[in-house]
Amino acid sequence: MTILESKSEVLKQKLQDLPKTPGCYVFSDKNNKIIYIGKAINLSNRVKSYFANFFQLEIAKQRMIEKAVDLTTYSVDSEFEALLLESNLIKKYRPRYNIVLRDDKNYIFIRLESVRKAGQKIPTTNSPFQDFPTISITREKKADGAEYFGPFPSTTPVKRILKKIRKVFPYCSSTKLIYQKSKDPLEIHLENSKPCFHYHLGLCKGACIGLESKEEYVKRFNNIRKFFKGQKEEIVQDLEKQMLQASKELRFEEAAILRNKVNDIKYVTYNIRIDSKVDDVVINDLKTKERANSIERLIEELEFPPEKLKTHKDFRIECYDISNIQGTNAVGAMTVMIDGEVKPEFYRRFKIRMKNEPNDFAMLQEVLSRRFRQYLMNNYESFIEDSSTSSEEERRASEEFKQIAKKAKAWKQDESFIQKPDLIIIDGGKGQLASTYKILYNFGLHNEIPMVGLAKKQEEIFKVTDQFKDDFNQINDSSKFTRILLPKRSESLYLVQRIRDEAHRFGITYHRKLRSKTFLKS
Repeated sequence: MTILESKSEVLKQKLQDLPKTPGCYVFSDKNNKIIYIGKAINLSNRVKSYFANFFQLEIAKQRMIEKAVDLTTYSVDSEFEALLLESNLIKKYRPRYNIVLRDDKNYIFIRLESVRKAGQKIPTTNSPFQDFPTISITREKKADGAEYFGPFPSTTPVKRILKKIRKVFPYCSSTKLIYQKSKDPLEIHLENSKPCFHYHLGLCKGACIGLESKEEYVKRFNNIRKFFKGQKEEIVQDLEKQMLQASKELRFEEAAILRNKVNDIKYVTYNIRIDSKVDDVVINDLKTKERANSIERLIEELEFPPEKLKTHKDFRIECYDISNIQGTNAVGAMTVMIDGEVKPEFYRRFKIRMKNEPNDFAMLQEVLSRRFRQYLMNNYESFIEDSSTSSEEERRASEEFKQIAKKAKAWKQDESFIQKPDLIIIDGGKGQLASTYKILYNFGLHNEIPMVGLAKKQEEIFKVTDQFKDDFNQINDSSKFTRILLPKRSESLYLVQRIRDEAHRFGITYHRKLRSKTFLKS
């Protein structure tokens, strides 16, 4: 028996559903006590490696995995945030198997030197403060007037973060004393005129050889300080103002450099501010608020009638996708998001029953027919009651499914199919939307469930313009659709992209499984 086979089905499912995002993972034992906390650039790859490479792990890690019965993950948006969150969680819970941070002597800190004020001396040496402060990594935190960020569990990720930051905000690494005697004319005191190594790499602007003023250097250095304090928004706003000014003055090359810096800052750390006070409780609250705002924004941008699509608790989105190669081993995937959070326990997959041919429209129709046939059968009594107030055309269109429901006396209820979605997202454009809308109409549900299509090419959304009109039966020209472009980098766009990508991932996994079985049989 492998180590994974000895684990519960719940833990196995969590391992299958791990996101491929940066974040932290937390293992707990049978007493619900946290025993290990780690960070990863890719949570899925990192956590699964413990089980795939179990016998290559050190003994302590093997013991930890043997005792682990539960797993919790916290997704963030960058390696830097994962690093900070890991440090905060380890300090809070002090898990048994996180040996590195249990001993204060092993802590890693990022040290930012202070800047000398006019006439100020270092108390211990009575010498000037460094006018061109540097950044260093240290294991010892002193009361020397410098700022310390951390602690962090290891050196490698810290160095990687500093390397990325340095490309945006170059700084000097010289340990020699450098201070400015006068600004105009610029006169810099140098112990020697030899440039630091990073000057040759373009990662230092030449402060070490007197090529820039203290004021220019400190302004850039303070942006690094803001970065470590989680004040990304201030940095971005300042850079964007500089970029706009450079563009107005036709300094386009400089404007392009500033634009790239803005993009780099957003890449290194995005969305969530994580500092020394952010732990698992805080990050869950932040994520909850962020998801709620995303849904509210999405509802506004889709512009469905308020009574058809409104914010409420347990807001359920379902997304559908088809995976196949020239129609073979075709599968359908349904993924679910509730209140902006993916819920893998409600995912469902469909082995396509129709003749093997590359017809995504017909396959989507089959998937939605099977899904909502089960919904009606699971909710038969309420459906019959509700249909009494429906139009004659709707009742006639749904008669077939009423008869099926009547015969299904011993129908096994499916927890996911019992629920009615508040919004359906189809992976595809107008064609996919038109074909699936027809299924909703035939089931008499087109008046109840808003539906949109998400086309991958330009990430554009389509909706049926007159979806909620009772007399609407055929979609045969482009004027029947409304095109919606969600703002790029908006939370609403990320939300629909995430559930769409989940549907694609979930479907592809099942498709590959079926394809492997077919290959083995042949």
